[in-house]
Amino acid sequence: MKVTKIILSRCDSPFKFRFHSSHTIRRQAESIIVILQFNNGISGYGESAPRIYVTGESSATVVQIIQNYFAKILFDTEVNSVEDIENILCALEEECFHKNIKAYNSALGAIDIALLDAFGKSQEKVFHEFLYPIVKQSISWSLSIPLLPLAKIKDFYYKHKSLEYESVKVLLNEGESDNIKRVHLIRSLFGDHIKIRIEANGKWSRDQAISNIEKLKRFNISGVEQPVAAGDIGGLHEIRNKTGIPVIVDESMCNLADAKKLIEAKACDIINIKISKCGGLLKSKEIRDFAESKNIPCQVGAHVGETDILGEAGRYFAMTTRNLFCFEGFSHLLFEDSWEEHFQRRSSGKDTSLNSGLGVDLAKQRLKLLCSIETDQ
Repeated sequence: MKVTKIILSRCDSPFKFRFHSSHTIRRQAESIIVILQFNNGISGYGESAPRIYVTGESSATVVQIIQNYFAKILFDTEVNSVEDIENILCALEEECFHKNIKAYNSALGAIDIALLDAFGKSQEKVFHEFLYPIVKQSISWSLSIPLLPLAKIKDFYYKHKSLEYESVKVLLNEGESDNIKRVHLIRSLFGDHIKIRIEANGKWSRDQAISNIEKLKRFNISGVEQPVAAGDIGGLHEIRNKTGIPVIVDESMCNLADAKKLIEAKACDIINIKISKCGGLLKSKEIRDFAESKNIPCQVGAHVGETDILGEAGRYFAMTTRNLFCFEGFSHLLFEDSWEEHFQRRSSGKDTSLNSGLGVDLAKQRLKLLCSIETDQ
């Protein structure tokens, strides 16, 4: 089958509440949705959640790369096997190399997911069946708590306490006193049975990180995510050694080369694989397999405001990950017109209406058409 049309849209669905991190305050989704239409009538759905501070990409650059560089290659090749998809993705990367485009992971990831979704539909299979086997029917879920005032944290807890999760990630800022109050409240609300890890988004200095972690140890934290800037590998190594708390890398790790460098430098205990930042499912699999060979667990993460395209891709990926630390799969809770009911049906195994490819329906997503590209053949 061959791609005949590429449709690029923006999803800007509003959130129910502002998601405040040390990077920014988000009020809505900021994803680029890719629809690949094929000559056999099948459409494949992909999603890019670009972040300037992670891969160097914006929504505008993702659209530009797909429109100006990826489209011709997609129109010129056939998709009849997973090997064909791998070859196409290699060709897209080579095109970026020749055009000196260094920031393309999120754009590539959207194409990866769309191709796999379409191929799964053509074979009438959920795509994990021809990629990798399910190894976990039960996933360790994690809930992220944004930088909310203490009173709002209580509201957040009571609204979501009925959900099933085993851990929470607490976003922190640079104020030690505020951080202590926040983590203390969360520990008292969520109880001793919930694992708590902290997230600094790379905003601390080495000294700030060590001081914060030492003061928060009494709350039995299970890990610290990206305590210092992405490129500070020495800092990550020092924090691991001085605090004894597991270090999780996020912004520091966007590809296999990053993972190898960090693991070989003994700068991390856990790596956070986000499908969009890592270039899609196939590249994420390479990273995961390397980490597993080095006995390094993987957190399957999510960018704030992902739609259920990346949500389902991440869920399947988590279910096929032996060395899974946890899965951050609650992005749907942010939306007014959320996919929570649909998500719960799928998680319980009761939803069989969408049983090929990713199994995603775009009907509830608010999409704004950006461009439509058709082959001239």
